[in-house]
Amino acid sequence: MNKLKTLAAMAFSLALIHGSAFAADLNDQDKKFLAAYEKAHVALTADNLDGAKAAAPDLGNDGAELSKSSSLKDARTAFEKLSEKAKQLTAGQSGYYVVNCPMLKKDWVQTSTTIANPYGGKNMATCGEIKK
Repeated sequence: MNKLKTLAAMAFSLALIHGSAFAADLNDQDKKFLAAYEKAHVALTADNLDGAKAAAPDLGNDGAELSKSSSLKDARTAFEKLSEKAKQLTAGQSGYYVVNCPMLKKDWVQTSTTIANPYGGKNMATCGEIKK
């Protein structure tokens, strides 16, 4: 029984290593999305609704809700949905960090290890912990 558990654990570890070592390369459309996502992230961290909305066209169809936002609250709700896509695209990619705000219970992706919370804005700019 112990040998079986050991083999299962090894297989799981190899699967994780294989999955992260062979992450699919990002295509140009994915890179464009992530660059626009980063612009929206920076704008929301600074409580800049107009800046976040300006990034929306480069997000493709996914940016439609963000472009229609009439408040920072609306923009942050739209950004939360964008964050799900960003987490999927960056899974296994180097240079991207998934961050979680434990107070607001929200995740986002960023390219720096310096916390920049888009959900809390200026008041909570440094609230968050890197998950990966």
